[in-house]
Parts: sequence; C-alpha cells; structure tokens
Amino acid sequence: MTSCRTCKSNRLYMFLPLGSHPLANGFLREEQLAEPEPKFPLDVYACLDCGLIQVQDNVPAEYFRHYVYVPSASDVMRHHFADFAREVADRFLSSSPQALTVDIGCNDGLFLKSLKDRGARTLGVDPAANIIQIARREGLEVVNEYFHPETARIIRQQYGPAAVIVTTNTFHHIGDLDSFTEGVRLLLDDGGVFIIEVPHALELVAQNEFDGVYHEHVSQFTVKSFIDLFRRFDLEVFHVDRLDVHGGSIRVFARKGKNAGGLPATVQAWVSKETQQGLFSASTYDAFRDRVEKNRQTLVAMLTSLKREGKTIAGYGASARGNTLLNYYNIGTDILDYIVDRNALKHGLYSPGMHIPVYGVDKLLVHRPDYLLVIAWNFAEEIIRQQSEYARMGGAFILPIPQPVIVK
Repeated sequence: MTSCRTCKSNRLYMFLPLGSHPLANGFLREEQLAEPEPKFPLDVYACLDCGLIQVQDNVPAEYFRHYVYVPSASDVMRHHFADFAREVADRFLSSSPQALTVDIGCNDGLFLKSLKDRGARTLGVDPAANIIQIARREGLEVVNEYFHPETARIIRQQYGPAAVIVTTNTFHHIGDLDSFTEGVRLLLDDGGVFIIEVPHALELVAQNEFDGVYHEHVSQFTVKSFIDLFRRFDLEVFHVDRLDVHGGSIRVFARKGKNAGGLPATVQAWVSKETQQGLFSASTYDAFRDRVEKNRQTLVAMLTSLKREGKTIAGYGASARGNTLLNYYNIGTDILDYIVDRNALKHGLYSPGMHIPVYGVDKLLVHRPDYLLVIAWNFAEEIIRQQSEYARMGGAFILPIPQPVIVK
C-alpha cells in the first residue's frame, strides 16, 4: 500500500503480517474442498496521521453479489436496529416522515423494516442478489447494485434526494472510499444527514481484536479518519456515539459543510482520546502485535491441553472474523470437531482455509461437546444465554478475546 484511503498520507506503518488467508466469508461446499482455494496476503497497516487501520483490497469485484451474512440471525442485532430506527425517526424524520431514507448495504432489511413500520419512506441498496430477496419479501424496495456516483444519480433522479443516508457495517468493506463518498454527497439533500456505523479502531487495538481485520474489512476507522475523508468532499462530522456492538463501534453523523467554525467539542474530544490512546504512534501497534502473539500461544496451548485430556471441543459462530482467528492461529479439525451457527445459509458448508464443517446449533444437544470455543466472541453474552441448556449439562465456554478464558 502506498497511501492512506482516507487522508491520503503516505505515513503507513505495517505492524501485523497475518500471512495469506482465504476470503473470510468464502465458505465452501463439500465438492469444493479438493479444489485450489485462493488466498491473499493479509498485512495490516496503520496510518500514523489519521489512525486508519487498513489492508489491501483483494476482494474480487463481484464478490458481494452472493453473500452469507445476515444480521437477523442475532437477537442482539434485531434489538440494535430497532433502537436505531427509532432514533432516526425521532431525530431526523419527525417533521417530514415521508422524506427518503436510503440504507446502503441494507442486507436483509432489518433496519429498514423497523423504520418502514414507523411510517418512513425507505429504499435499500445492496449488491447481494440472494440476500435482497429476504428484504423484498418483507415488502421493502431495494436497488440491487453496488453504490457509486452513477448509482446515486439514478436513485436521485427516480426517488429524489435523500434526507437520511445510512450505512451500517458496510463502510469498512469499501475499497474505493472516494467514489462511495462522492456518491453520498450527490444523493444527500442539502439539509440531510449521513450516518455511518462501523467498529472503532481504538476498541480493536485496546481489546486485541485483530480478528476484526480481514479482506472484506479493508479499513478500521478512527473518528479522525472520518474527519479527514469527509473534509475532502465538503462533508462535516457533527456528532459521534459509542456503541457496544461488534466489540465496540462508533456511529458517526455527518452533513454537508466544512466544519468552518471548528470541530464541535464532543467530536474534538473523540480525536483527543484517540491521540491519548496512541493511535498515531508506531509503538502502540508494536505492543498490539506482541499481545496478539501472546494470545495465540495461550489459546493454542489451552486447546491442545484439553484435547490431550480427551476433551471434545466445538466452535460457536461461523463468522467472518472468526476465520481470521482460525487461520492465523492454525486451529483446524484436529482441535474443533465442527462449528455451529444460527445462520442457515452456512449450514452444510465448510469454513474457508481450515475446512471445518458448519452445522445448526441443535447439534450441540446431541453431540454435547465438553467445550465451546466462542469464535463469535463479540456475541458471547447472547450465545451463553441461548445455550443455557448446554451449560446446564456441564458444557463450558472458551472466549478467545481479549484474552483466552474459560467460562463455566
């Protein structure tokens, strides 16, 4: 990489070489296991000017035309998007409920359905032809396309300008942020608001969340990186909220303007915190790399010891981030008998790289493994609550991040 995606600085520091990985959501059918599996380097860089954490964009152009992640598989995300829809309706649509709200990367329409049920006029944009069928069955209108300036022009011509543009857990998938942001500027009404929700780079570093990095997650943002990016497109950040989801996220609010009067005090406080936490210092990332390596040694030793004792171990959560962990830690079928997940789109498939079979969660009560490695640790509280029967029968949980620990 030669420059930062957001601020265009060339002060990039490569701090975490994770090796070559398959695409994190590239789950395989059984007949594909014998075929060559494409892998790409996963070297992680930090911009020492704006704090953006980034990897090379190796995702094929049409990759997101068929997708296997849906937020509706999680109770946490259902509540999260219902609350978010309520906030958007109350804060930005109360005086004009029929103003257009566009969700870019709408997936199965979980957020839009909640917003539409409140009387809002909605439109989704998503390239995944299989996933948008779920949204359309809910009565939602969705444009099946990647978002770029031409898409924005077509939408604006057909539907008018957007009063609210939302993109949740999508912005960090975008390799060409300039094109995407220009599209937002073209579609957004002059008095409109652009709301972005993504994991926060500060939380990733502080909590050892290296598994948040994979080829689909090409960027992990700081507030400073949003300010620098949006400034180049005459957009200003006017508010930031912290969220608990996905290991610690931020919700960033922007509008047309140039922060001519300076950053709002609340936004400046975020930048100051990022500075104090060392997100613009190489030594911070060196320490992070050392912690990740220590965690790898600790977790692998723990799992290996349990297997030597004759214990059975399964994984919970066929998540994309989990595949970064499994591949970097080299945890395969010699350790995990299988993985379970609530998302039926992944049942019967095999994890990329390590080729661990994926089943529905019902298998736990039949097979009764001694331990569950909670690969989707960012939903650990929900998973442990759902699996109370498994725990009652003597099962225990292993959480790999921020430090490996056994929960009984």
